[in-house]
Amino acid sequence: MLSSMKSLFCPADRREQSAAAATVTLAPAARKPKVQDVRAEDYPTPEKYLEGAEIPTYYQFQSNLVTDEDLKPGMVRNLEVDKRLTLPTRTHIRFLVTAQDVLHSFSIPSLGMKTDATPGRINRINTFIQREGVFYGQCSELCGTLHGFMPIVIEAVSPETYAAHARKWYKE
Repeated sequence: MLSSMKSLFCPADRREQSAAAATVTLAPAARKPKVQDVRAEDYPTPEKYLEGAEIPTYYQFQSNLVTDEDLKPGMVRNLEVDKRLTLPTRTHIRFLVTAQDVLHSFSIPSLGMKTDATPGRINRINTFIQREGVFYGQCSELCGTLHGFMPIVIEAVSPETYAAHARKWYKE
């Protein structure tokens, strides 16, 4: 019964035509994809970075909370640090976050960033800062007795200002 229905609705010559139409490719048959090795050195470096010091792609640092005795007018109590992290705006930035002792949480709410810092593991978080300014954050994990005193301060500056800062800072 099924074969009689097939022959009624789909004659043999029509089935062959539809099978032939299904295998037709629209891409040119003689053309093969061009494959080549690409290295980071093959991409051009902007002229403004060629004239001076090398711009770092990786660095680590430590900053500490500014104590109440050292606060100056305009500083935010319990959120200000002695050494701010300076980053360029309008640039894709990747953070690799880990811890040495206990669980921490790298959190900067105004940039929408929060990731755990776990000993023995590396977590990656990306950001793209669109405007200049100072962004405050803290460790948001109950990690120990001084948990409330682990601030994070990011100062976002223009790429030109960052290049001058990096040239001065990394010449040493």
